[in-house]
Amino acid sequence: MGVAVVVMVLGAERPSCADEPPLNIPDEPPIFAEYATALDAVLARERVDGGWVFHTQPGERVHPHTYPLRFAERVAAPFGLADWDIVVLRSPGTPAGILTLLNGYRLTGDERYLASARRAGDLLVALQMGSGGWFSEMPARGRFPVPWFTWTVLRTAIDDDVTPGAIRALLVLYQTTRQDAYRDAAERGIAFLVERQLPGGAWPLVARPQWKQMLYRDFEDQPTLNDGATTQSLTTLLMAARVLGRPELVKAARRAGDWIVAAQQAAPQAGWAQQYDEAGKPAPARRYERIALASWETRYVIEALVELAEATGNAAYCTPVAPAARWLVASQISPGCWARFYELGSNHPLYFNERREIVGNPSEAHQPYDWTGDFGISDLLLRLTGAPLRDDLGTPIPGDPGACPNPTAPKFDPTTARDPRQLIAWAARVGDGIEPREPPPPACRLH
Repeated sequence: MGVAVVVMVLGAERPSCADEPPLNIPDEPPIFAEYATALDAVLARERVDGGWVFHTQPGERVHPHTYPLRFAERVAAPFGLADWDIVVLRSPGTPAGILTLLNGYRLTGDERYLASARRAGDLLVALQMGSGGWFSEMPARGRFPVPWFTWTVLRTAIDDDVTPGAIRALLVLYQTTRQDAYRDAAERGIAFLVERQLPGGAWPLVARPQWKQMLYRDFEDQPTLNDGATTQSLTTLLMAARVLGRPELVKAARRAGDWIVAAQQAAPQAGWAQQYDEAGKPAPARRYERIALASWETRYVIEALVELAEATGNAAYCTPVAPAARWLVASQISPGCWARFYELGSNHPLYFNERREIVGNPSEAHQPYDWTGDFGISDLLLRLTGAPLRDDLGTPIPGDPGACPNPTAPKFDPTTARDPRQLIAWAARVGDGIEPREPPPPACRLH
């Protein structure tokens, strides 16, 4: 997707765009028909009472991913008591579905998309935890949470765009409908993010109760960029500051930005790791997440720093962008394709199994896991140069790794796909590609 353009910009002469056609949206572009098909597929997969669940075969129970839900299923299912739906919050999940449909309503005016987003938004409000946040997957009967979940689950998820994504969805719902219930729930989520920001400025993967942290320390308590925990929290606070007229939230976002700038590795490996210790050094996380630089998280970081520079007018947040972009360009394992992890020093791609052993390729590594992908990096690099996009797809949303280029792969067909999360991710990308994107601030552009 045009990564060669970026290589030229970073390493030699900037190409001329004089021959590029203007990026105009005609009255009835073909992409709108594809967009409507994708949105209708998302709409069709929504629960009657709002929200989206993991994909299952007909007649099968959803297989949950998190321990509290797996345990509950094992206990209740033999007695026929597992009668709840498992609503997915991790992106691309229910918050992403809301944002995708609201964007569809904005671009098309189709009231069905607004009604669907409101159903899911009402469910988000009902599922909000006492902490002010949400969990990765949450059981619901109809429009209400299941009581045992509130009593037993004591963790709130920040990573995977769970709580930040839910806040952004509620903020856009409030902007669209002016309903106070959405604003109030967003405010509770914002208070949670501000409260759980770590002293150094980053956020952890999850918020565990203080008494559990005193009993034992875990990597989940440490500062992290993994799955967008810090970067999505940062950008969510910037959005909240704009929408709610709360400039004091920018201060918390700046603390996160300062931590990010300090955590950048030195050139030529000027990227970021997934996980850090309390001293700000790269650290291991899960067994298959050893110390390494992370391409996907580096993309999230660059986007967050650009947004912070725009919000504050402080060009210092742009300083890390060009060195990080050079590292990304140099780290492709094939054109437009990146490994998730790279070794400090050698910059070799890394793949790990469950025993923390390095293996030779992704097929031998822990599964399921996104070991390779486009990760939205190609589109990011093009936008940083000011070059027009080369297809109708925008940037993958959080949680969508994108695919490495494969000319022989069939195009995604939303009319046959059944996985709601894939449909949400696809519809979001199509919608993002419809409108021209604004270039980054001059100080953040690659010249």
